Amino acid sequence: MSRFDVVCLHTIVGNPPASAAHFSTRADGHIYQSRDTVYRSVANGNGNHRVIAVENDDSGPEFGPWNTADGHAVPAFTPEQVEAIAQICAWAYATHGIPLVACPDSRPGSRGIGYHRQGIPGNFATYAFPGLVSGGEVWTEDYGKVCPGDARIAQLPQIITRARVIAGLEADEMEDDMQLIKGDKSDAVFVVVWNQAGAIAVRKRIPNENDPGFRAARAIGYAVRTVPQDVIDAIPDMT
Repeated sequence: MSRFDVVCLHTIVGNPPASAAHFSTRADGHIYQSRDTVYRSVANGNGNHRVIAVENDDSGPEFGPWNTADGHAVPAFTPEQVEAIAQICAWAYATHGIPLVACPDSRPGSRGIGYHRQGIPGNFATYAFPGLVSGGEVWTEDYGKVCPGDARIAQLPQIITRARVIAGLEADEMEDDMQLIKGDKSDAVFVVVWNQAGAIAVRKRIPNENDPGFRAARAIGYAVRTVPQDVIDAIPDMT
């Protein structure tokens, strides 16, 4: 690997271990490691040089029967998996500096805890969370793959919060470092890096609050703040 930017969550459609990924979790929380993070996985396509891949069990009595041909039917992570994934994320933060925040998309500069669908082209209009955005790295050869499923993507805020606790971050650092803010004199909405000193860098611009990207980011757990336009205007590196 050339750098470490993202921990990406997958669903196996089967049982671990998954040799294509760095890590796998079992329903009972057992963690497998298939390769050292010195080496690339083969689970994230064009992002393999910077993404730590985590595959996750989804088959067996803990999940009940489900139709693997129905992308809407992928079951949620078990509580034990949530804990195991959080442990992996906290380790990635301590070892490789991957931030414990929600990764916004698969663009080459993105960082944080993400999910496979962010790098998958396809029509996800009937799903709660979007896929590949313009300028994003393609993380699969399979068009329309829903991995890891809406129920699992919706658990990212819980995983990130738990990972931050494991990592020993202070209580006043528990708010997401990534925020959605919008100007009171503008229709534009921005995903920015936010810290105690204020907004420091724009990572993404989207048209308005009805944009699917905005709704998906809010659903994942980004906070939303309305701020004065002069604050918006002062943010550097607008894209």
